[in-house]
Amino acid sequence: MAGPYYWNKTAGWFPVQSGYPVLIDQEAFEECCCVTFSQTWTFTDVGFIDGGQDGAYRAYANPGDVPASPWSILNNGLSLRLDWEDDDNCRSHNPYTQSATATCEIVVPRAMVMTVTWSGEGETQDPWYELMSLYVDGNLVGSAHAPGGGLGCDGGMAPVVSDPAPPQQVTLQPGTHTLFIDATTNDPLYHFGAWYRFDLSFADAP
Repeated sequence: MAGPYYWNKTAGWFPVQSGYPVLIDQEAFEECCCVTFSQTWTFTDVGFIDGGQDGAYRAYANPGDVPASPWSILNNGLSLRLDWEDDDNCRSHNPYTQSATATCEIVVPRAMVMTVTWSGEGETQDPWYELMSLYVDGNLVGSAHAPGGGLGCDGGMAPVVSDPAPPQQVTLQPGTHTLFIDATTNDPLYHFGAWYRFDLSFADAP
């Protein structure tokens, strides 16, 4: 049997695929405490070149639909990874400032706590680069930036500095909620092998 599937005593086995539209029995949905994404993640990127787009803006629902997307969907849609392309001055590669967004609608059957964890690495030259902001229902949950340090190209990458520190928790009332991630290198310099990762988990609210 192809999966993922969930068992319900009244509905039997039924499929739930994170990242894709799902039609399921409402009673079964509520009993199993499932959380689902009502649509695919949607993404944008601009300033990237590895797919041959020479920095052009792109919008898409599946990273596999475009060449060399910086986004990767992991863990059945509960995790994302964003990989920045190497810079212009240290690696003579991408001459553009890179920016990317990810958006998803999350449906919960009752009050639940969503835990959001993120991590990443950015340049060790200046701190206000490789910027990231994460919002839930328009409210800022966390942000991060490169650590800086004045080390130039010799310093490599180091863990980003977050405010507040992850993980962060948000209580979601029953219904639909929007998660939005906005990130940018903020310049074309001093980042090579830089990245972000985001992980979501859910539990019933106390």
